[in-house]
Amino acid sequence: MKSLKQLAFLILSLLFVLSCDDDDPTTISSDPVENAANKQPLGTSANELLSSDEFTSVRVEIAYPEGFRPTNNTINLLIPFLEERLNKPDGITLVESTITTNKEGPYDINDIVAIEDANRSVFNNGDEMGVWLFFSDESNPTDTDTSVVLGTAYRNTSMVIYEKTLMDISENTITPGNRTAIETGTIRHEFGHIFGLVNGGTPLTSDHQDEENGRHCDVEDCLMYFQTVTSIFNTSNTDSLPDFDTLCIQDLQANGGL
Repeated sequence: MKSLKQLAFLILSLLFVLSCDDDDPTTISSDPVENAANKQPLGTSANELLSSDEFTSVRVEIAYPEGFRPTNNTINLLIPFLEERLNKPDGITLVESTITTNKEGPYDINDIVAIEDANRSVFNNGDEMGVWLFFSDESNPTDTDTSVVLGTAYRNTSMVIYEKTLMDISENTITPGNRTAIETGTIRHEFGHIFGLVNGGTPLTSDHQDEENGRHCDVEDCLMYFQTVTSIFNTSNTDSLPDFDTLCIQDLQANGGL
């Protein structure tokens, strides 16, 4: 495990990164037919998720191996965050699943897809949309001593949070007790990508895409700024976490959201 001194240096140097949309597992899915609506490219279901035109409710499956459940506060903060942006008059619900991964880490994108295909139980059903949120018991293989991946949104209704990495950071960070803030900030950022931000399924209503850094916002205090997650390492107060800026909110509202 990295020493406190090493982790403090990494945090202060702002070298932690998020991997968001580099992988397209729709080309490597082991199950291309069954539940195909939930195995599409990232951002393609943004309007369906944001609006009530086709789906009037959402069910989020929170899956994790034993010992890697997110904090109670993280789970409690998820529905209010989604309710603020998703137009779902029939509500948003959560279901938890304790799973067995049966794989050796670290997990590359093929491993993540295989774990989802073997364990996911919540899919689109009638007018209810299903979302898969996996808290991983292993890290990402691209992690180095100076950069770690915290989360990746990789399908239209799928994301992985590298919980093992978040737990290691939380245990050694210069601000003890901020695991909920780290988890919540990472989850919200990745949901932003599933919502189609920035210009990744939800069309731009103004010019605010940071094209150099892909599907991110060029407003530094926005949740979708490419380095926004670094701002959570020095706080344990979730009220101070970054939010979508006005330009991103306008994009979401124009695509059916609240």
